[in-house]
Amino acid sequence: GDVRETPAMTVCHMLMQDGAVVHVYDPKVQKEEALIEFRYHELQVDESKLVFSDSPKDAVDGAHAIVVLTEWDEFKKYDYGEFYTKMMKPAFVFDGRGILNRPQLEGMGFEVHTIGQAQGAMPIPEPPVVAKRLTIAESVQSTTGKVILVTGTAGFVGFHA
Repeated sequence: GDVRETPAMTVCHMLMQDGAVVHVYDPKVQKEEALIEFRYHELQVDESKLVFSDSPKDAVDGAHAIVVLTEWDEFKKYDYGEFYTKMMKPAFVFDGRGILNRPQLEGMGFEVHTIGQAQGAMPIPEPPVVAKRLTIAESVQSTTGKVILVTGTAGFVGFHA
């Protein structure tokens, strides 16, 4: 498979740098090819944090999130309901290509983030009777209780407890 200049390399590297163990399912790319590309771009990789799975079911088992970074039709046809049951909750889907059925995934219980699509409107809470100065962390808490961190120009959204 061809992994030259793929955004998946950057996303995987960022996740691993954040301490994640990244399980990859890619029917066309082998781990050795990915490692060569990481080295070419002088990106250090702890190989114990980069696991290539034999199937998408193996890759999602116990995962916090699914990140879709390719447009292949194969990824549209998976049983995401089955994936949801194998994942930790809350379960996230990051659709980097805008190919998945967002309402269907949300109906299953996923929190879905799709490139180029805004999240649904959040209810505006009633203002407190007595104003309280919020910390930065308190002011950016999402409805899931996670802090949302949006970094620089990369547009990467990470969820940190």
